[in-house]
Amino acid sequence: MKTDAKAEPRKRKTPAKRPAAEKGPDVPVHRSAQAPLHERALRTKQHILTTAMNLFLQRSYAATTIDNIADAAGVSRASFYTYFSSKREVMIVGGHECRLTSLQLLEDFGRIDPDDLMAGIQDWITSYYGFLETNGGYLLTWQQAALHDPDMRKTGMRGSQKAGRVLATSLQKLGVEAPVEDLAIRGLAILAMLDRFWYLWWIVKAPFSRKQVLDNLSLLIYQMIGTQVAD
Repeated sequence: MKTDAKAEPRKRKTPAKRPAAEKGPDVPVHRSAQAPLHERALRTKQHILTTAMNLFLQRSYAATTIDNIADAAGVSRASFYTYFSSKREVMIVGGHECRLTSLQLLEDFGRIDPDDLMAGIQDWITSYYGFLETNGGYLLTWQQAALHDPDMRKTGMRGSQKAGRVLATSLQKLGVEAPVEDLAIRGLAILAMLDRFWYLWWIVKAPFSRKQVLDNLSLLIYQMIGTQVAD
């Protein structure tokens, strides 16, 4: 039986947008934005990270390309981008534990016994130089990278400012009285002195014994803050 009613036209379905994770192979997905990695993926990421850091030390940050890292690690360029978005991110991720350890050391400065200040400063410098012996290569690489990368310079400056604030707090805990910004400047000056001298002594091989270095650097820092520490 015929009817005058017209059948409703079928609605055309609009294809659903594909999520970022489903994009084609030309747009690699960065793993840091996804779920935690499985053990095998974690090993691969760590291998790429270690390989890249070694290349930065050997070739310099600026001279190392993504292809260099991928070739040395035995992975494809796409695999690199699965775990890291750029060389800059490799540097930032690679220095995570280094930054945490350095900030802890700066906090430890405020735990020195004021009644045994000279010996406490020397013990602290010993710990700080032990840290540099393990992580100094990374710090030198960061400085090289910052010469060519304005964003890394900004990141490094924020890190230095944070270090200065932490060391300022430590100086306050020791009883040094001064505006926080002044204490931060003094703290950064102490770090700059220690870092530069470590480079001259440990890397360039200035002919001084460990005892000479620790005795004289401890004395310098003691003279900078000793008379200001509360009794």
